[in-house]
Amino acid sequence: MVRIGRMIAAVAVLATVGGCMHPRPKPAGQCAYRAIPLSVDSGGLQQSRPQAEALLGPQDALTTELRKVYTIQEAEKAGAPAGSAATTPPEYLVLSGGSQHGAFGAGFFYGLDSIPSYDVVTGVSTGSLQSTFLFLANQPVPKDRTYTWVSGPLADIIKPGTSNPGDLALAYSIAREADVITPEKGGIIGGLAAGAMANFGPMRARLKALLSPDTLRLIREQGAAPYNRKLFVGSVNLDDGRGYAIDLTELASRVDIPAWKDRTGELQDCYIDALVASSSVPPSAFPVTLQIQDGTTTREDLYMDGGARFGVFLEPILAALGDPVAKDARVHVIVNGVLYGTDWQADGKPVMEWSSVTTALRAVDIMENQVYRFSVASAETYGLSHGGVNMAFISNQNLAPGAVQPNDYVFRGKTCSEWNAIDNLQKPLEFHPNYMACLSQYGTSRGKAAQWNWAVARKR
Repeated sequence: MVRIGRMIAAVAVLATVGGCMHPRPKPAGQCAYRAIPLSVDSGGLQQSRPQAEALLGPQDALTTELRKVYTIQEAEKAGAPAGSAATTPPEYLVLSGGSQHGAFGAGFFYGLDSIPSYDVVTGVSTGSLQSTFLFLANQPVPKDRTYTWVSGPLADIIKPGTSNPGDLALAYSIAREADVITPEKGGIIGGLAAGAMANFGPMRARLKALLSPDTLRLIREQGAAPYNRKLFVGSVNLDDGRGYAIDLTELASRVDIPAWKDRTGELQDCYIDALVASSSVPPSAFPVTLQIQDGTTTREDLYMDGGARFGVFLEPILAALGDPVAKDARVHVIVNGVLYGTDWQADGKPVMEWSSVTTALRAVDIMENQVYRFSVASAETYGLSHGGVNMAFISNQNLAPGAVQPNDYVFRGKTCSEWNAIDNLQKPLEFHPNYMACLSQYGTSRGKAAQWNWAVARKR
């Protein structure tokens, strides 16, 4: 989750002091995740189904299941009365990474008057943490969630347990960085010796309180007939270098079945491990061992933040199904950050002096932005070729004249930029509590006004 640029600085230190070797962590349990390799590139949209399969490898059980789902949906539409819910074109949601800037996307959805029951939801990094709550946006809040973790500037603004988007926005409200991560002792040197700068123990506890057994049951319900919805999070396999979409609807479908009787806590841990794996950038955070189905057997590999391969993903999954699938689908994209590169500045002024480290960090910023731009463009292209695109990101670009700049948004008497400076006095690794609250409220104001940066109908 911590930005890759900061990792370069840590690696520079590592190169001078050497690093300690660490054994692979154990997986959360016998999870046997079902995953689809994200091997189709941005040109996959124009490929035939056989060409897409050639890139993906032999047709797997997940692809077969997805095709079956869409076949059922098409049959339901064919027999449904005109204008009924069954004939509504599908809608897809893709959620990007962005670490603490995920507060924007969480606030944006909290502010929206209505949220579609998306047919497919995908998330990467902080987007993976958002995905479950937006997949369940129109479902009741499970009664078995607990809220002893509630803290931060939004605790007196958002009432817990009112809605899933509300719980999501509240989850980004922290009183201090320690509410979500525990830094390793000894600073950079100590963190590198330990294997990571911080661990996500507090965040895991927060997630377990929210991703309760009844939450898994709701996901199972929405993933089964007649809804047949799908929820995926993206992660990168450190061993084979490929990106994978982990099927969380399939994972949640196991709750209460005989094979998982009295193992609901383990299933929660499996679910949370998939989210953390999608969000962990070494050496800032520990990689996660996931047990993945591989034909009739399983394998255990190390996984890390999906942002190393893609900012968002959708088209690779749909390309595997063939282009005719959901030809009228509309794609909604949330970029939890800025979509376009920013100027090279220090303390708000152009950089006048440089070093090998600062230029390397700048180069990584540019490359990271380009990776996101390419992957967002892929989802955007799919939407424009089908039912259209709605896209929101942290910028007033394309908004009505006079729209406030994100950093100038005022929350409790100070701008987001001022709150960020105040938070910096505490020298956090990544998470700025007051800035995140301000950014969340900025997102909420955008959502209430339905201010998408792009809202484009299908090109015909």
